Amino acid sequence: MKGMFQKCDNVIQHVENLFCGVTLAVIVCISTAQVILRYLFGSGLLWGDEVNQALIVAMGMFGCAKAIRSNGHTELTLLTQKPKKAETRIAIRALINVISLAVLIVLFYAALIYTLSGTAKSTVLRVPRMYYYMSMPIGLGFSIYEFVRIIKTRIMTDPEEEY
Repeated sequence: MKGMFQKCDNVIQHVENLFCGVTLAVIVCISTAQVILRYLFGSGLLWGDEVNQALIVAMGMFGCAKAIRSNGHTELTLLTQKPKKAETRIAIRALINVISLAVLIVLFYAALIYTLSGTAKSTVLRVPRMYYYMSMPIGLGFSIYEFVRIIKTRIMTDPEEEY
């Protein structure tokens, strides 16, 4: 059973890495084409900005999950480093992590409702905007998964001090 979860975790990590890399590459390609076409022909791709906006949001949402996996988010340690007793520090970190997880869940729910209610179409491509918004609940779902996956370590381990 543990092997199956490890395989699923590896697939999720691969999806996060692949999605972040592909969206960044496509953003760079579209932006470069925009600059070249505007410089040479005086007119760029009409749909370029619209697609780049959707890709930037998607890259940010999947990048958030990737940052949680690699412990890349900042952490305020002022409250957790002050108490001398380890039990107090653990309790404070537990409270902070439960609040953070609750915020992620609320954001996931709001993004899901927002995505499912999106009936408007994009300006240039006339694509339903809900397809652009789908990256928000998916990325937040991955973020919740990553957060739950490491929450015990985040609570039980004192963070390294950075100077």
